[in-house]
Amino acid sequence: MQDLIHNVKQQAQAELQNVMSSDELSKLERKFLGRKGKVAEIMDRLKSLSAEERRSVGQLANSLKQELVEMFSSARRKFSSRALKKDSRLDLTWPGEEPSRGHLHPLTQFMRRVEDIFMSMGFEVLDGQEVETPEYNFDLLNIPKDHPARDMWDTYYLENGLLLRTHTSPMQLRAMEKRKPPVRLLIPGRTFRHEATDASHESVFYQYEGLVIDKCISAANLIATLKDFFQALYGREVKVQARNSFFPFTEPSLEIAMSCLICGGNGCSVCKKTGWLEMLGAGMVHPQVLKNMRVDPEEYSGFAFGGGLERLMMLYHGINEIRLLYGGDLRFLEQF
Repeated sequence: MQDLIHNVKQQAQAELQNVMSSDELSKLERKFLGRKGKVAEIMDRLKSLSAEERRSVGQLANSLKQELVEMFSSARRKFSSRALKKDSRLDLTWPGEEPSRGHLHPLTQFMRRVEDIFMSMGFEVLDGQEVETPEYNFDLLNIPKDHPARDMWDTYYLENGLLLRTHTSPMQLRAMEKRKPPVRLLIPGRTFRHEATDASHESVFYQYEGLVIDKCISAANLIATLKDFFQALYGREVKVQARNSFFPFTEPSLEIAMSCLICGGNGCSVCKKTGWLEMLGAGMVHPQVLKNMRVDPEEYSGFAFGGGLERLMMLYHGINEIRLLYGGDLRFLEQF
């Protein structure tokens, strides 16, 4: 077998020297490396050898195959080079066409812009898991099983009892398992709700979630933080309005609105003639949620906020259809 392997190698080298065209090269390559070629015959004969012989001869056969592959690859490159030189129509000095390059999705670009602003304000950016337990997604956020507030989220449940997170809030609890106040956290990420899709709603969307816990934190700190964020994001002076609302995990709960960037607060079709754009939900962290985080509500207080990243981006770029962000249309995506 060793002599056979040696002879096959010499035969391939000798016949390769006489090849004059790429077609002849392809035929010769099939003769030695094809499914029924000489190397395949050698590999088939290995079955009849003893285990010890098969080990040593097998190594030689594999080495032969690798050497032949390299020999034929080298020969093919030479033929390609000759063909280019013979083609008088090809000017090898002419600059080639630069291949098109992709870029980050516009949502990813915008998310990083949001992250940069909050990091400049001292926030730590965290990522979280998208498959959650009901305990973290609801129970520890002061939404027990029979609480009517669970109807606010149309949840995707999995067969194993887990669920796709309906908001990024569970990561607040998980983050505080490894941290002690004071903390400033930003948690952006993808969330899932079984909602009807329209121009402003999707069943899969991104949220950005903030959590601040320290001594003497008040709602004034919350409003000031969000106002600074909106002004840094949109590059202009804005007004912020806080309205009463309800969320089980905050007390008091607020809906935060921003003066309309389109009409300057005078009223237009975008803001429904109110002069205000509803931006996100927020509030002071509920004392029970602080306890679930192992934080003493008598010593510490905090605020939390969460909103849709797509809403921020659509307002920033003047996009009126959320489905454009997820449709994969390069005519849209290449604008960013």
